[in-house]
Amino acid sequence: MSYQVVARKWRPQRFDQVVGQDHITETLKYAVMNSRIAPVYLFTGIRGTGKTTLARIMVKSLNCLDRHIDGEPCNKCENCIEIMSGKNPDVVEIDGASNNSVEDVRNIKENISYSPVKSKYKVYIIDEIHMLSKSAFNALLKTLEEPPSHTIFILATTDPQKIPATVLSRCQRYDLKRLSLDDVAKQLSKILDSEGFKYDMEALYAISREGEGSMRDSQTILEQLITFGEGKITVEEISLILGSSDKKQLRGIIEAIAKKDPATALSLSGEIYKSGKSVEKAAKDILHFLHHLVLYSELKDHNFIEAPKEEKDWIEKTASLASTPDWIRLFRFWNDQYENIKTSDFSLMIFEITLITACTFPSMDDFRDFAKKFSVAVTESEPVKNETQTAAQKKTPEPVKKTKEYNWKAFTDMLAEKDRFFHGAIVNIPYKETGTVISLSPELSMEVTKKEITDKLKLLFNEYFEGARTLEIHIEKEDRQSIYTEEGIKKQKELDETRETIRNSEAVTTAVQLGFEIKNIIPE
Repeated sequence: MSYQVVARKWRPQRFDQVVGQDHITETLKYAVMNSRIAPVYLFTGIRGTGKTTLARIMVKSLNCLDRHIDGEPCNKCENCIEIMSGKNPDVVEIDGASNNSVEDVRNIKENISYSPVKSKYKVYIIDEIHMLSKSAFNALLKTLEEPPSHTIFILATTDPQKIPATVLSRCQRYDLKRLSLDDVAKQLSKILDSEGFKYDMEALYAISREGEGSMRDSQTILEQLITFGEGKITVEEISLILGSSDKKQLRGIIEAIAKKDPATALSLSGEIYKSGKSVEKAAKDILHFLHHLVLYSELKDHNFIEAPKEEKDWIEKTASLASTPDWIRLFRFWNDQYENIKTSDFSLMIFEITLITACTFPSMDDFRDFAKKFSVAVTESEPVKNETQTAAQKKTPEPVKKTKEYNWKAFTDMLAEKDRFFHGAIVNIPYKETGTVISLSPELSMEVTKKEITDKLKLLFNEYFEGARTLEIHIEKEDRQSIYTEEGIKKQKELDETRETIRNSEAVTTAVQLGFEIKNIIPE
């Protein structure tokens, strides 16, 4: 017998052999046993979760000549054997990616009217159905709505959102779950036990993590390791095949970060790079470890972590090196930097600087000390109140009568209180004070050149200044500024001075020394 790869040899042939999809297999078995068969089924899910496998098992169950009482196919009758070998004339498998035209759909429509040759149902399995063209979907609609009673369609896709709603509405839909690491690792161990291979359970979890929830991808990786490993599957072999770093090096880096030991972290990263391993892959694996550390640090429960016992023990021990807020902050920081490491042409440099930055992170205890110091600094800056004042001293002082000022700003301030509309009309006029003369250049405020406004301005001016100042109005442009502009320049200068004072304060200096980045200072 010719050699079969692991994924094909261990493809499930019964509903109860399908891993991690019990919610679907039980429903399908019930439908078969009770003859509640829909005309169109849709199986969705990521690659390698069992969409096509489930379709084939269901076809066998529907057409089995000696079906078990629980709805499982016998896998021994003529129909089952022909379906498994792909030779049954009543079961047609179509690749939607390469048969996606209107003409391909028309061929289906022409053939479905013919009765099955030797089975109860004629079944069309269309894989990657989302790849059909828009016109092909339109041609398929009527067929899906009213297929002959002897015909069943089973559609499979990794991208259901690309299927028109009109097609989805005609389907009985089943969404396959992404397989857990535990499910995949247990299935891989079952395969290796049956094949007589030795293995480390930690290695199987590493394969499962690399497969990202796909049984087929994980089995493909396992196939490589079986060929390479000479009968034993170990973490070291996975490192060589996948280009991943030694787990001890990655864990050592995380421990060094928690202990604020950049020298050790950089030494380990140098070892990873010199061994030819991927820095990007190392950064990704560290992110997975940090995720587990956050979960355990907060929940103190292993059930939320998919990992072998040895790794769970390390996570429990390492989580105690920092507080939960520290682990959360580190995870967020590392996730942001991982994108830079992954896309940069200088990934090693980015990786090393990321390590140094992470090692110099202040702890939350450092931040609490800073906050306390900042609070003290703010308190000390407030005026000291004398609580021993007498009642007479605490009495509200009489308002001081201000001496009338004879200048343009005082005049505009008076207008702001008595006539805000008129104040708005003149506050932007450039002006100049020379001795007892106040001259205006109203080219930027043409309203003031109108006679009625000019007359009103002169009247109010003379009432206020009582002859102490003379008003001149010049239409020509001159190099002057308005009160509004002067006030804006003055406020900006005060704001800049306040920012500089805050930036040089002890509290902010301490924050910078702790590793915080001052992005902006906004005084109240």
